[in-house]
Amino acid sequence: MLGIALLFAATWYAYRVPAPRAADAPANVFSASRALLILQEMVGGDVPHPIGSAANVKLRELIVQHLLALGLTPELQTGFICNNRGACGTPANIVATLAGSDHTGAVAGEAAGDAVLLAAHYDSVPAGPGASDDGAGVAALLEIARILKSTPARRHPIVLLFTDGEEAGLLGASLFVREHPLAKRIKAAVNLEARGVSGPSLMFETGAANQWLMHLYGGEIQQPITNSIYYVVYKTLPNDTDFTVFKAAAYQGFNFAFIGDVGHYHTPLDSWANANPGTVQQQGDNALAAVVALADAANLRPAAGESIFFDVFAHALIVWPVSIALPAASVVLLLLLAEGLVLLHYRELRGRQLLFGASAALTQVILGAVLSMAVIEFLKACAKLPPLNAGPWIAHPLPMNMASALLAFLCAGCVAAWFAKRAGFWGFWLGTAGFIAVLCVAVSAVVPGASYVLLLPTLAAALSALPYVARLVRRRPPTQAAANLAALIPCWAMFALLLPMVLLLYSALGAMAWAIATTVLCLATSWLLPVLADATREARRSMIGLSAAVFLAGIAVTLILPMYSERWPQRVNIEYWLDADQGKARWWALPASGRLPRAFEADFDSRPQAQLPASPIIGFPSDAPNLGLPAPELIVTAQTRTHYDLHLRSARGAPNVFVIFPASAHIDEIALPNPRPSRARLQRLPSGATLFRVADMAAAGIDFGIDAPAAALPVAVFDQTFTLPAELPRGKALQQARPRNATSSQDGDTTVVAHTVVLDPAAGR
Repeated sequence: MLGIALLFAATWYAYRVPAPRAADAPANVFSASRALLILQEMVGGDVPHPIGSAANVKLRELIVQHLLALGLTPELQTGFICNNRGACGTPANIVATLAGSDHTGAVAGEAAGDAVLLAAHYDSVPAGPGASDDGAGVAALLEIARILKSTPARRHPIVLLFTDGEEAGLLGASLFVREHPLAKRIKAAVNLEARGVSGPSLMFETGAANQWLMHLYGGEIQQPITNSIYYVVYKTLPNDTDFTVFKAAAYQGFNFAFIGDVGHYHTPLDSWANANPGTVQQQGDNALAAVVALADAANLRPAAGESIFFDVFAHALIVWPVSIALPAASVVLLLLLAEGLVLLHYRELRGRQLLFGASAALTQVILGAVLSMAVIEFLKACAKLPPLNAGPWIAHPLPMNMASALLAFLCAGCVAAWFAKRAGFWGFWLGTAGFIAVLCVAVSAVVPGASYVLLLPTLAAALSALPYVARLVRRRPPTQAAANLAALIPCWAMFALLLPMVLLLYSALGAMAWAIATTVLCLATSWLLPVLADATREARRSMIGLSAAVFLAGIAVTLILPMYSERWPQRVNIEYWLDADQGKARWWALPASGRLPRAFEADFDSRPQAQLPASPIIGFPSDAPNLGLPAPELIVTAQTRTHYDLHLRSARGAPNVFVIFPASAHIDEIALPNPRPSRARLQRLPSGATLFRVADMAAAGIDFGIDAPAAALPVAVFDQTFTLPAELPRGKALQQARPRNATSSQDGDTTVVAHTVVLDPAAGR
């Protein structure tokens, strides 16, 4: 236990963010203090700046001024673009280039002028000022530009890209990749992102040639914090960044982000005051080192190749090819089987004990998973945990973080007590080692990037047992100390590999992290079963009692503490919705938790309702006066029996306009005639309907076409402004009534006007 405690302390210490460098730091190093001064200038007023807003234009002009002051020649790239999920807009990117020193091509086959991209987005969500997401990235780019401009040119040109419309659907990155002349020269990119406002800078995504990339990364990054499990998990999540677009364009490179204090993410709390200087320092150091390493690389066209990688206490990086994962796992399994045969031959172990030992290891993992999920469901039933699909973070997670970890030790103590007499030391040891080794073979075959957390402990078990087995073969009496080390060494190895991820898991996943942490830690604590088998009954009882006390205390404290606080508020948007067809208006309170704050109980219906038919958005309505706002327009300009040319605009000048086609119409894409003919895919909603959205609608509107069935087609059209109506004092009163432990998020408080247009094929005859 002492060894595990020391590993936890070492992990916590290693993954702290560094102290920020002062504003008078040497000119050739990154200074978070200098970057934060830029950030304060950009977002110090805490004004959101989504794509198309006046604040967005002002911030863009400020970035251009900084680049001009550095002696660079920035250009603006604008154009209408649609992503592959039905979101369109007219982003305005800022592009500046630092020339390289070698334009001749370093190796045979390398094109002259291959370039490296350094990118961050400067737009924010409508609800918050985006100081960390991604103002900190923009400020870091400007500080890095200053450093690169004042130092000798790198081998390859470096393109600085400040994208617009990332929050609206990666629009700026899509525009750059599809239309900018430099895009074809880019071979590698470094992207800066954020999903919180603090914490260490994580490298969580790479290009396809990550075997080459990770060797480069390990050699240049002073404090590498990464592993291939981040990459494996991220690929399964429905999250995208600009790097998604760059990767689709076959760029190599690195994607950096930090995820601490995720409760501030996409809210007004993502402010300059809440930006973490140490986080900005580490993010800037990583970006500078990564872009310089890529820009000085002899060849930016490496062969594709996946690797398994992980950092060692943020000081070194271990990398090996994916191709060796399955053979290595198989060899370790065979070595363990050979050792097991020796143990059986010399009667240190009986087959019955092995079966009980393997059953114990499996029981422990299942028990931990079931109990942890039961606790989560219990907390949800007690209204102490929001739905897992709606921001499952709470204000005070530490008690449950501790409880979920100690639950793994509680399971180990209980399983050891149940199975100790029937399994014995070596039954537990080989049962655990064999179970994890078999699991490692399966993981190596399916998701090899996650295999190292199983492979290295089982390898450590096999190697640490060799002295004991060798003494048996030589017919020398082995010592109990040698046996204990055969269990403790793989236990310590597994904790060393798992703790860096467990410490960050809650920030990444919220409450589901508790179940995952308990389950994986049950694998690690299963290595304690052999030691517990030889422990006294009193020692096992002490471990069970202490673990149970902390586990139950964590649950009890969580039940007592409030679910939200001013620092970690509930996300509650207020919306004014007007159905222009029926002339009926409503206020809506939309709490992410699905629970109406007590302060709103007198203002809204207590019964939750779907905001639209078949919509997953659940809220609490209240009657509102009809302001008579003009409806969004969807006008048929030409039609045939199965095709419509349409014109879409907001009559009231709303920036965000969206159209929903019914599932029965099977409309999966639209035709865009301007600025050049193209087609854009639409987003499919859970109901089967499809969505087309324009994030910054021009006053003149846009034209598009659809192919539709030869039947009357009801189309829902909405426009949205990111404020409540100034004409209605109640809107301001509702905002003021929102409790201090609640905040707006994402789009924030909005006004929406809805209108249904029926497209009738008979009208064109």
